[in-house]
Amino acid sequence: MDKQLAMLIDLQKIDLAQEALRMDVDKKRAKVEADSDLLADLGMTLEKQTAELDDSKALLNNKMTELSCAQKGHDHANDKLNAVTNSRDYAALEREVENFKRIITQLEEEIAKLKESVDEAEEANAKHKAEYDALNASIEANQSEVDAAAAAIEERVAQLQAQSNELAKSIQPQILARYRFIRSRRPGEAVVSASGGTCTGCHMRLQPQAFIVLQRQNSLECCQNCQRILYFSAEEAQALHSAK
Repeated sequence: MDKQLAMLIDLQKIDLAQEALRMDVDKKRAKVEADSDLLADLGMTLEKQTAELDDSKALLNNKMTELSCAQKGHDHANDKLNAVTNSRDYAALEREVENFKRIITQLEEEIAKLKESVDEAEEANAKHKAEYDALNASIEANQSEVDAAAAAIEERVAQLQAQSNELAKSIQPQILARYRFIRSRRPGEAVVSASGGTCTGCHMRLQPQAFIVLQRQNSLECCQNCQRILYFSAEEAQALHSAK
């Protein structure tokens, strides 16, 4: 059983090495995916802001056109007012001129507010555009890094997998099946040492009789709490032997 456990521990080292390589790439890939989602949100915000900005600019242009027409109307009415000699017509034209003045004042106030609003919107739009472009460039760079990292580990993972497959041939099927089952149920180590009567996987104390059986190393023993496969480390065995 000692040899089987030793091979199982070696197999686990290989499998954990593969797992670490894949996790590193997966972590980078997850970052790219998260940033891509953020980029999509930024894109929608930018699109909405751009549409609103275009609407504001169109409204501003319309108001500018209205102001120009009102100013022309005012000038024309004022010219007529200066030329009129009839008091009744003069009063009517005077009211018309005053009305144009009110319209012009109102339009000028609206235009001033619109210009301020457009300036603020353009500033915000430019800021979000810069953020979008920067994030997009970062995603492209990170995606290239992910692709390069995935390609770089491909050969190493293949080598480790070949080693794992070869080593697995020497491990008893029922032991290997138990190991594979535990690995499929929980991340990390499936084979751990029992130190001082405690499982180093879940840190729960073993029953005294179970620890005694484990020390004999004649059978495959598992932690009753976490179900990991246990082994009695050579260092602790040596220390126990020296103590005797």
